[in-house]
Amino acid sequence: GGVLLIEALLFENRRGPLMVQIFSLNMLVQAEGRERSPSEYTNMLNKSGFHNVQVCRTGKSYDAILAIR
Repeated sequence: GGVLLIEALLFENRRGPLMVQIFSLNMLVQAEGRERSPSEYTNMLNKSGFHNVQVCRTGKSYDAILAIR
């Protein structure tokens, strides 16, 4: 099986893109959530038994992450 995540991804240094930082602030205020970097998603997915994690930056508002289990 696999999972496809559609998310707004932060840069690894967490300093952008600006719109994703704004999404993260909004989630923090409203739902105690936050946006994450590709490596954070990779670590979470690996700990959950998913491997072969592929990140695709689309250049749009949302990016894609595919992981296989």
